[in-house]
Amino acid sequence: MSTAEERFSKLDLEELLNLLSTTSTETDAIRKHILRRTTHLIDEVVEESFPQSGFPQEELFHAGYLGLLNAVYNVDLSHGKSFHNYAKNLIKGEIRQHIRDRLKPSEFPRWLQDLNRQMEAAEERLLQKTGQLPSLSELAEAVNITKEGIAEIFKARKALNFVSLKEEERKNDPAPTIDLTKIISKHPDPFPIQHRIRIASALEKLDDLQQFLLKSLFPPSKS
Repeated sequence: MSTAEERFSKLDLEELLNLLSTTSTETDAIRKHILRRTTHLIDEVVEESFPQSGFPQEELFHAGYLGLLNAVYNVDLSHGKSFHNYAKNLIKGEIRQHIRDRLKPSEFPRWLQDLNRQMEAAEERLLQKTGQLPSLSELAEAVNITKEGIAEIFKARKALNFVSLKEEERKNDPAPTIDLTKIISKHPDPFPIQHRIRIASALEKLDDLQQFLLKSLFPPSKS
């Protein structure tokens, strides 16, 4: 064991965190020790919040580890919270997102998911600019989509962002019907959103057709 390894191994977690915030050297070694000391938090989060998720513990552990890495590499964003609470919140968030990504994408077209992300980015920009969440009218102006169209996108967002943590409860998760004809441009546009939706939908259908043809041309072996 190197001298640095010995020195870090004798420090408790708070001392390591303080050292990480006050030094510009050996940060990788310090983070390595912090990760070793806090990996157990992932198991705690899985046991506390996802015991009936229907996903293997190992899979959730790998997702949660990304949250722990995020916490260790962004300690300065904890805003005074204890590291344990800060890290567990990020671990939980990563696991939730992993479950959501595994279960939800196939229920809505990819273009609708992309449009939802663009809406979220616009909301964030307006929030930073004004200091408050935008109204429906303000958001409609920012993205040039009618209020009725935004309401339809919000329906999809609710379904995309909500996933029951318990496997047995997912059958009751929201699955609204989206009226795509209402998602139209609010103001005249050389390339209105309704035209972009038609093109994106057609391209996705072509992609599905391509996958079908490939499977037909190269069927799996029966051996």
